[in-house]
Amino acid sequence: MTRCNFVVNLHSRLSEWLFLVSKLGAIPPLREPALKEDRMITGKPLVASIVGMDGCGKSSTFRGALNTLADHIYVVGIGEHVLGGGPDKPLEERLDVPLSRSTQIVGRYAKGLRWQWLYKNLKFVELTQRTRIRDYVTTHDPPDVILTDGQPLVNCAAWSVAHFYKHDLLDDNEELYQGLRYLAGEEMIPLRELPRYLRRALPLALLNLLGLGRFRYPDLIFLLDLDPAVAMARIRARGTALQAHESEAFLDELGRGYEHVCALFQERRGIPLTRIRVDQVPLDEAVKIVADGVLEHVSARVKIKTTDRPQPGTIEVIATTMSGSIQDQRNVHRIGPEFQSRTSRRVCVHLADSHAEAEAIAHTIVAGGGRTIISAGGAGTFNAVLEGAHLRGTVPSDLRLAFLRKGSANLIGKTLGIPEQLPAAVEAIIQGIDSDRYVQADILAVETTEPEGRVLRRHLVGFGGLGVFGDVPRFTESRLIKVYKGVLGSLLGDLGPFFIGLALAAGRWQVLRLLGRVPPMSLTLDDHYCPPEIWGAVMVLNGDLGADFPLGRGLPLGSGSFRVIALSYRGLRRALRQIKAARLGTILDEPESYGAIVRTVRHLIARPTKALPYMINVDGGRMLTRGEVRVSVSGQVRLVSGWEA
Repeated sequence: MTRCNFVVNLHSRLSEWLFLVSKLGAIPPLREPALKEDRMITGKPLVASIVGMDGCGKSSTFRGALNTLADHIYVVGIGEHVLGGGPDKPLEERLDVPLSRSTQIVGRYAKGLRWQWLYKNLKFVELTQRTRIRDYVTTHDPPDVILTDGQPLVNCAAWSVAHFYKHDLLDDNEELYQGLRYLAGEEMIPLRELPRYLRRALPLALLNLLGLGRFRYPDLIFLLDLDPAVAMARIRARGTALQAHESEAFLDELGRGYEHVCALFQERRGIPLTRIRVDQVPLDEAVKIVADGVLEHVSARVKIKTTDRPQPGTIEVIATTMSGSIQDQRNVHRIGPEFQSRTSRRVCVHLADSHAEAEAIAHTIVAGGGRTIISAGGAGTFNAVLEGAHLRGTVPSDLRLAFLRKGSANLIGKTLGIPEQLPAAVEAIIQGIDSDRYVQADILAVETTEPEGRVLRRHLVGFGGLGVFGDVPRFTESRLIKVYKGVLGSLLGDLGPFFIGLALAAGRWQVLRLLGRVPPMSLTLDDHYCPPEIWGAVMVLNGDLGADFPLGRGLPLGSGSFRVIALSYRGLRRALRQIKAARLGTILDEPESYGAIVRTVRHLIARPTKALPYMINVDGGRMLTRGEVRVSVSGQVRLVSGWEA
């Protein structure tokens, strides 16, 4: 097995394992409930990072500074655990944060390894997970300050300079800084450079190529410096086995690496840097320097803070950096100039690295009075923006929501007459906004009630479902599929990735069924009751999404009702016939002959007979539940149309 295949398989196995653990309740679901609707995020938290070689006292300084800061401001600390608290709330573990427990497990496992190459790559996985934790905390109940024990981007750069990744990056400052920009997701690795990076910096290349995450810059850095001999003495005094990299010679190089990288960040990025010589000051003094420095920067932020409320007529573009194929992701930075060259209106472009961040941005815009929003991404991004646009349970009646197709199978955008090519799409959207052309679409509320009584609620305007259909986004929205999503689209049409994902989801569903992990369900379609049985798929169509997905044929998006297609499972052969008939739309004409129920309704209730976990597809996003699901029409939204009147 090649090195490349090993790392890809390692990441794939870890991702799959993490999801299975989340299903068992060890990690909360990745799709959390929406932010509190009366809360508006006015800015991102200040991120302060404590860095330095092993044995320099990072963790002790981190814990001391975290406790001090919590007496004055709301702070979240990201270290071995994720802790949050403030003046009126004691520090406690943030149990809502996905991946925090798995990150602990990966980190502890890596510490016991003696094989340096595997240690290096597992630490890279751990740092990637820490980056995602920071992203989550930034958008879910964000604090005033995020304090980190170490910093993924600084750590990777320092290790490179220390030759731990001695084949990864050259010692040249320009190439090192360029590599950091690739890690931060500010640029895609050019195709001509890709083979070299795959050979010399495989984890970096995979992270950048697959869009697995973006290593963020901190807002300020505290560098703890110490003589490497003293650091090694401290490490040996712990009485634990040495890690793969812990030697005096390497710590000496690592200390130089941290100094070199932090100085580079200060010079090129203007990131404030405070050096603390920890063998010359006691621990409590180091803690005070960090805490005082953070509070000083927080106070300075408050003094210069302005209220940047959305202005009337402003076009707000929310673009996700991970939607669509790799080529789609490369075009993100063209979106702003394309809009600005075609309108005299003010255009604001907001980049989001996750659907959760897109949702938070949309909520901030709408709560601040913004009423023209363009979602630049796939169906999942569009759904996140729609979710964020809800204020106290409803979408403002004067909101105009547009859809810039950035993925390959965006049926909503096609239905609205938005071209796929960026310049033509921008032109169509601008004309639609200026002429106030729109399609009135229903909003469907998807509500789940867990066995313990907890209620989750999401919304959709396109499609949803459960069973096999509920698990399709696991494969169509996977970061790994971004590599070949464009190829599938060109070979098999816009829905190529969807049907490949459907086939994979069907295979997984069959395995779960054989293991007894698929719960029988009863369905209530308005007043029509269907007794419990195994349903291969239950699909919900809000309206007609065009010839590529004909199951909503003839049903307007704003009809006040939606279509349900329920496929009863009667063996693999019939399931294949059902999928083919659904693809062609013929299942609508003779549903009984395919073991299907087709009804246009206002309410759907799916009630499992066992509390087993299953997925719900919500406009390309996923909800994990073990309880009852209810779907109903909850409101309407005006979608900007590209069709000429």
